[in-house]
Amino acid sequence: MSGQTPADAPATGTTPPADRPAPSGAPATPGGDAPRRRVTVTLGTHLGDRRPPSLGLCGELMEEVGSISHLARYRTGTCDFALDAWEPAGPHGPLGLTVDERQLIGRDVVHVMTDLDDQLRPVCSGDLVRLLLHTERGALFSLSVLREQFLVALGWSSGTPDQLPPQDPSVRAADIELAELANRMREMVSQQRTDYGGWLGLNEPLLNSGIRDVRPSSGPPASPVDPDDAAPEDAALAETGSSVGVPPTRRRVGRPAPDQLAATCRRHLSVDDLHYVAVCRAGRVEAAEDVLDDPRLTRFFDDITPQRRRHLYALLGQRIDVHLRTLVRATHLALGSRVRRLVLDVEQGSLFCYPVGLDRYLLGVTLDQHLVWAADEKAARLARRLDG
Repeated sequence: MSGQTPADAPATGTTPPADRPAPSGAPATPGGDAPRRRVTVTLGTHLGDRRPPSLGLCGELMEEVGSISHLARYRTGTCDFALDAWEPAGPHGPLGLTVDERQLIGRDVVHVMTDLDDQLRPVCSGDLVRLLLHTERGALFSLSVLREQFLVALGWSSGTPDQLPPQDPSVRAADIELAELANRMREMVSQQRTDYGGWLGLNEPLLNSGIRDVRPSSGPPASPVDPDDAAPEDAALAETGSSVGVPPTRRRVGRPAPDQLAATCRRHLSVDDLHYVAVCRAGRVEAAEDVLDDPRLTRFFDDITPQRRRHLYALLGQRIDVHLRTLVRATHLALGSRVRRLVLDVEQGSLFCYPVGLDRYLLGVTLDQHLVWAADEKAARLARRLDG
């Protein structure tokens, strides 16, 4: 990479306070002025003095979304350019890392994403287009813009323990804006938009408000689950710690019977959004439920059977801990190791992974790309139920 240069239009915004970062573009200070934050641009030596047109779009995003500290474009393992916002170190966010450390994280994540794409290909749901690793400290985003071209971003979190991970204001704002940036970059080269995260179907007012009770105009309605409809078997709870990679949580005393676990999972399924769920440990699946055989989902099985896809999801669930640990190793310098969720968007739907206790994970799947956001929130509610 070449030497660092100031961004053409330095981003503005305040540094997130230690106790609660701002949700998106940083708000004004109490005095009414939004101080400028220093953003540097690093160009790959292979570009010479040429500044790619998409660099300007990335600079605009850094101005608008104050929760993003690092944004870079990669072609396979090579960084074309990177933008870094330099803010004081604090307990939140991927701060305090050098440019080289941030780019090393990006390169490693691109390689991990490429490997995951290969492993997901037998499921016949298309290419892996979006990866979101969300931890207690912040989030990493990786979006496939074009073949072998990726956007990678690091941002901090502003969610509270009582909020579901998909409702984290800073992470959601960055997620939406990065999806829009990736699509603007695709349009620059006459490519159609990709529905990263299912955000394309939601209009601006709905994007800026709560999304639990809305749906995209082009898809079927989401089926909300009442968070207070706890079954009797979910009532006994106890405080517990956690292993590496799992946030401290409240867990049930003892282990529910398999039929009770399956019943809890089944109540969160719908042909509208969340189509498959499994509770997994390393090497085994404790319970799995799905609606893949429903005739209304036939459109998603043009070249694969429900039985085959179900089998492949189970195999993935048995190794989900391996994939999580690989990502945590690549990102722990920035994000720590307490994972809140992992989201893997493919062209037809998405897979969600939520820790639900000690070395135990929930795997959720939707086949409908328009409703990734709805299925993610429903998976988060199920994870909270399973984890107490």
